[in-house]
Amino acid sequence: MLFHYSPLLLALAASSLTASAETTDQYAVNFDKTQTITYNGRQLRNVSLQSSDGHQSHAVGTRLVYNDLTANSFTALPGDVVKISLDYQTGATPWMHSYVYVDLNKDGKFAADELLSYSYSKGKNSLGQSIANGAAGAGNSLQPPTFQLAKDLAEGQYRMRVKVDWDNVDPAGAKGEDGTVTGKNGIVTNGGAIADFTLHVHATAFPPMALYLDTRHANIYAERGALPIQPQRGKTLTLRIVPVENTYEPSQLAVRYGKNPYAQQTINGEIQWKEQPLKPNEKGLVTLPAEMMNGKVRVIAHYQATKNSKYLPIFSDEFEGEDHSEPNTKVWSRTPRRGATWSRFCSNDTAVVYLRDGELVCRAMATPQRLKGTEPKEFISGGIKSEGKFSFLYGRAEARLFTKPHSGNFPAFWMMPQDGSAGWPNAGEIDIWEQINMESISYHTLHSHWTFTLKHKGDPTSAVQGRNIDYSRYHTFAVEWTPTLISWYVDGEFVGSAPKSKDSNALANGQWPYTKPFYLILNQSVGDGSWASAPDPNFVYETRFDWVRVYQTVEQNPLLTGIERNELSPLAPSQNAEGYADNTASRWHDLSGRRVQNSSSAHGVVVSAEGKKAILSTR
Repeated sequence: MLFHYSPLLLALAASSLTASAETTDQYAVNFDKTQTITYNGRQLRNVSLQSSDGHQSHAVGTRLVYNDLTANSFTALPGDVVKISLDYQTGATPWMHSYVYVDLNKDGKFAADELLSYSYSKGKNSLGQSIANGAAGAGNSLQPPTFQLAKDLAEGQYRMRVKVDWDNVDPAGAKGEDGTVTGKNGIVTNGGAIADFTLHVHATAFPPMALYLDTRHANIYAERGALPIQPQRGKTLTLRIVPVENTYEPSQLAVRYGKNPYAQQTINGEIQWKEQPLKPNEKGLVTLPAEMMNGKVRVIAHYQATKNSKYLPIFSDEFEGEDHSEPNTKVWSRTPRRGATWSRFCSNDTAVVYLRDGELVCRAMATPQRLKGTEPKEFISGGIKSEGKFSFLYGRAEARLFTKPHSGNFPAFWMMPQDGSAGWPNAGEIDIWEQINMESISYHTLHSHWTFTLKHKGDPTSAVQGRNIDYSRYHTFAVEWTPTLISWYVDGEFVGSAPKSKDSNALANGQWPYTKPFYLILNQSVGDGSWASAPDPNFVYETRFDWVRVYQTVEQNPLLTGIERNELSPLAPSQNAEGYADNTASRWHDLSGRRVQNSSSAHGVVVSAEGKKAILSTR
């Protein structure tokens, strides 16, 4: 028989629960939370939970009587049969009992009917079975019986308490015969312990893992290839951390896990996350243990340039604005509607370009009903460009992104010339990445008068493809651009190159227009039935850009000579009404000559009025 909400407990616990009612603290205990176990040899070392969501285990590992482990999560489904197992070091005399509570109504305390399992109280366990007290029987009653969660238990997070005590159902810990926890048979005297956890109740079996990557000048992959978006819960996960260049050094390497690894560590006295340092081996590999892989995990890998670094950051956008806000208008503007296939549906509507969860979301969709009458097109799409705000000549540009393959899909991460006066394709185009339809291919292409108009696409090579791309995962696409060669990379792996021709006729006919600054474009578009298929009006096309970053060498950008390699704090202590420093000598400009503010939007290399150069923090 499985226990659930037994009326027996109402009678058993009515008097003992009054002890914890003397305080108004949430999830109170009857002793100082800094109290250590004084009974020689006794210690609660580990708590395990078995549910339909698998076997989960968390170490307690302290000599404290009370342990707040709410950053650690157990998971289960409504109606689950749950088994709790304790690793308890008993010492010379083994007789202790266990009690499991769940705050089902989330009121900050454990009521009598929230004691879901106990191994011994007044001669019985929570299944109603008689248990002999004393050396003959009580010593075998430490493990709490299996219990069942209510089938109608709402999805959400609950406080769960596991207590080791002696014949006492008070969730705050037994008081001894003299009324104190240090008196005879008090929880402290007997060497008991309390550990609080978070119980996640999910509506479906095997809920997804929430894995967040917080990187600066680095990528995180699986041991081989790209990481799965939702790693397997309760299983170890090996990560491969790769800085943009091996000369970069870490400024922060850690993993945070628990309820909310992006919140303050403690909210209303409740721990939201725990943190452990990351120590990758010489191959950049680090393994997250199985007990960490529950709930939400945030992996932090921040790197910075050193004096030996070849590539220095000149631009980055991590897209960390407020949800549903516009991307930084100091850097980006919307791609306007034009007659080309990719731009024919471009819109300024908020539905097709916005920030969400630290990403840029670009969409294409059938025109919403609310726009009917004002929007002449049957479809709308969105993208952003840095034209007139940021451009560069030579260097490395990369972005981490995710797209949803579908018939008609046609997203891109690409570059166009800041000076487009020669017209397209004469002025050139650099496609860092494109994907179409359902294909597992990444397209990397150069367009010029030589390749497009005169049809010399293979003389020399002007396009390469990445094959067998698993688009159910995020990928990082990069380009390296030099005066004589443009190369493409997928997840750090070289895909191919397009060289500058050595033939004077090819050069005279516009084979290599890549000698002037280009700007960035990130967009979601749809095909027209030629290369990519016509759009599906019943599907919402979406590409998410996690971040975009640009690097240059001192040779490619002489302004980087003499730069301070350490990332800086705020630029100036005082600012005028426009947000700029009052002292003209303290004003800073980016490498395109634009004045920057003391704000999170400032990033990359900046130059002061007196000629001082530095790398601004992107954190």
